[in-house]
Amino acid sequence: MKHTYFILFFLLSIFFSANIYAQTQPDFHWGNGSYFNIGIGDSITFRDIEVKLLEQNNIFNQLKIGNDTIWIKVSRRTLPVNVGGLRIFVADNKNVKALTDDQEVHGLLKKDALICVSDFKQPLLNQNNYIFPISFNDGFLWSVEESSTMFSYEGKVDGKYLSYPGVAFDLNDACGIEKHWIVALEKSTVIWVKNENLNDSEIAACVLLESSSQPGIYYVYSHLFDKNIIVKKGDQLVRGELIGTIWGDYNWGHLQFSVIKSDTVPTFDTKFFNAVNCFPQLYELYFKQTYSFSRNYTKGKLSFGRRCNINGNKKNIIAFEEYLGKGWKLGDWNVTDRVEWISKGDKGNARLRKILFRKEKTSCINPENYYDFEINVRNGVYRIRANIGDLELASWQKVQFEGVTAATYSLDAGEIKWTSEKVVKVKDGKLTIRIFVDESNKKVAGISEIVFQKAY
Repeated sequence: MKHTYFILFFLLSIFFSANIYAQTQPDFHWGNGSYFNIGIGDSITFRDIEVKLLEQNNIFNQLKIGNDTIWIKVSRRTLPVNVGGLRIFVADNKNVKALTDDQEVHGLLKKDALICVSDFKQPLLNQNNYIFPISFNDGFLWSVEESSTMFSYEGKVDGKYLSYPGVAFDLNDACGIEKHWIVALEKSTVIWVKNENLNDSEIAACVLLESSSQPGIYYVYSHLFDKNIIVKKGDQLVRGELIGTIWGDYNWGHLQFSVIKSDTVPTFDTKFFNAVNCFPQLYELYFKQTYSFSRNYTKGKLSFGRRCNINGNKKNIIAFEEYLGKGWKLGDWNVTDRVEWISKGDKGNARLRKILFRKEKTSCINPENYYDFEINVRNGVYRIRANIGDLELASWQKVQFEGVTAATYSLDAGEIKWTSEKVVKVKDGKLTIRIFVDESNKKVAGISEIVFQKAY
């Protein structure tokens, strides 16, 4: 009998040891970031601190980190949080993955959420070993305002609903010329160089690199100009070594950059499978930090929904982020973290209605009968007006600036109209544009431009 108890105790010890091991070992590493798959109710342990996923509400994830409990949304372009000595961001979750048909892009997600945990005292990527993928020698500036960012909802493309498998950088001023050279993120090997054949063009190319420090981590550089690529298969590159310059596609000159984790070498057709959420790392490489700073304005002209090549894909349709200082105030009801938009010719508008993205997987109902667009400004008196209406559909909208009604317009399809200019006082550092929508959802509301300036 004692022998039987000893065997049972031994087996139970192995079982619990295995569970502890599974909870402390990440699914994979990239740099100093450890990526863990985690289910609701499950815990992982990092540096002796327990992290538990309590629940989810669309893109928001409630985590208990040590003794603290916090809601964090999937980091499409949201920065990590620092809690209890840990830096954490949610790389993906099941609700974002469920929105689209490109399940392989979200292949690293195995449970309810994929979180990245690191020691906040260490950078996500050591800048002695890694560098931003675009050279600064020609004066490149990253606005971080491009609408195509990590896992952003791209709508229906060629019959499939897609999410963006990387981060896009506006380089429209460098399309087809030797400007803003693209560089190796770290010491790596060129795996292949392929023609992309974008819209029957034979001058766009894609380059795949494999990390030398972490085999199985790959870097995809898409939309390059094949005539300016100066690397070839098998080349050993050092950090910052030149690769080529940009081409783009039929409507926008840009770099599409992706990080992939794969046990096998990605082919051209599978190059975006198992995409790693790399936005916080790219932000850190550019700004030298992962914490948010507050941007504010005293004047500006904002356009909504315009074509990528006109406005650098800065459509102003995405949720507010403090480091950008502007955006839509959206809640957990909106799984896309953005509003609808329309582009037509050289114009565009954000499209608002009670139910966004109708007849799509992303369909969501605004619990309020209005939308707020906020701009961080210095306190004072501002002059402001807006151009409202929809380029394709009949619209109804009531517009307020800081609670002052500027206009209530019922407009025909394609009719765009400026409100009168209003003078409003800002006391809380937030210039708020509120747009009321048709509660019956029969007509859309639209906004095309905002012009504002501090008077005194």
